Amino acid sequence: MSGFHLYVLVLIGGITLITILLALRRKNFFSSMSGMIVSMYLGMNVGLTAGITFGTVYQGDLFLSTILGMGFGILAGSLCGACFGLLSSLEGMMSGLMGGMMGAMLGEMIAVDQANVFIKIFSLLSCCTIFWMIILSTSKKATIDNLGGLFKPILTSLLIGWVLFIGNAFTEKVKSNSLSPEHQLEDKVMDTKTEIKKVVIETTDLSYSPQEVVVEKNKPITVVLKNSDHLEHDIEIRDVSFNMMSETKHQHGVKENVLHLHAEPLQTSEITFSITEVGTYLFYCTIPGHKENGMVGKLVVK
Repeated sequence: MSGFHLYVLVLIGGITLITILLALRRKNFFSSMSGMIVSMYLGMNVGLTAGITFGTVYQGDLFLSTILGMGFGILAGSLCGACFGLLSSLEGMMSGLMGGMMGAMLGEMIAVDQANVFIKIFSLLSCCTIFWMIILSTSKKATIDNLGGLFKPILTSLLIGWVLFIGNAFTEKVKSNSLSPEHQLEDKVMDTKTEIKKVVIETTDLSYSPQEVVVEKNKPITVVLKNSDHLEHDIEIRDVSFNMMSETKHQHGVKENVLHLHAEPLQTSEITFSITEVGTYLFYCTIPGHKENGMVGKLVVK
């Protein structure tokens, strides 16, 4: 899990805690409808944010990312709603459940860079819960007569902007580390001195052929994914140390210690890299349902 994704999870946890504290302190200023709306709003946005985050981190395991996303959403919505009554708690819980489920599916299906954009959007909406708590619990007269009623939303907005600025800095740091010039230079030098082994993996009838590939440590290899099916397929290897040399377009973004190769129906794509650690690594198709139907293989590094 990258620093950005960890930051987002801590952020929505903090937002949930602050919202609950505000709700306990100001619940007498809320109507039952206002309390229900806040609970649903928080549960849905926290669920979506967590769901997309876990869907991105655990691509290929939709069940796990869905459970985790729903857990965050249900916890936030139900705890906030409990401050206003049983009905608000139930509404918040169901909103969090739906948000977590939809977010996990979205994080599973789209590229990492695109997912990070949605994570930022829903993080912003989650932060706005604090803004709405202050607005809804402040009477119109207090807002007009008391300058503090105006400054509180302004200060909250500045706080939200600062929080999202830090999150964006995390994203840029991860991206710059993934594309460091030193690694690119090292890969180019290796390409000029070493012969590259080529392996073609064909997909037919929801299976890989061959299902086991043997390579040598620190030796470049070009993996060609030949998709002979009328469905899109991909190959993903997790928790692997590697040096990237080249890749075709339409990959699902850059993630630390993850190799990913995608091919549209009846198309071919390839990726060139070298593995830096000996071991046996599982590769599989991350398209929902494909791994469960047998699209799994082994990469053996000697």
